[in-house]
Amino acid sequence: MGLPLLLIAGNKIFEAQLLLLCALLPQNLFACYRLRHSIDYREVITPAVIRFLAMPIGVLGLSALMTQTEGTIGVVVGTIILLAIVLQAFAGVEFKNARKWPWMLATFGGSGILQGLSGIGGPPLVLWVYGQGYQVDRARAFLFALYVSNFLPQMVVLYWKFGSAIWNWTILGFLITPLILIAAELGLRLGSRLGDRWVRPAVYVTLIILAAVMITKPLWR
Repeated sequence: MGLPLLLIAGNKIFEAQLLLLCALLPQNLFACYRLRHSIDYREVITPAVIRFLAMPIGVLGLSALMTQTEGTIGVVVGTIILLAIVLQAFAGVEFKNARKWPWMLATFGGSGILQGLSGIGGPPLVLWVYGQGYQVDRARAFLFALYVSNFLPQMVVLYWKFGSAIWNWTILGFLITPLILIAAELGLRLGSRLGDRWVRPAVYVTLIILAAVMITKPLWR
């Protein structure tokens, strides 16, 4: 939800991506620490490398996207969100060939490209992980470890393309981390009260509305 909300608030896509990347790092690190006994680092290395090698393609796409109109950017982001929702809907479907190289390259390469382009690189990973029947802690540990391993490589690639322009937004992203952690705690309590039966549909409906707003925003003018 973060990217479309930041864009609707008037931030540029480059700024929004850096804010989210830096603000969420401490939360991901904390989750990795809590799930450290479930992380198999040998299992994480290959996907992390594939994502890193594919990420410059996404960042080049981000650079090209920044030259487009606000409306075009909204359509692209809204479409990516809808694609993410569709992919999430298939999470849990058995995926026997997941570890074959063509699927590894497609899944983690695609995730790296989406991460570099929009900062929304998670859905292919979720589809891959839950398609193998991982237990909940193992699946979460794998995903959080990949998110953390993504941080420094993505910062390097963004610096390579945009130079020192990244630092102001990096600092601001870290400064708003306490707000992220407070909101996460509130979200956990609310989620525990409502349960997955209500939270998941509410999240999907909210995302669909945000995507629709982004895609149709040019028509309002």
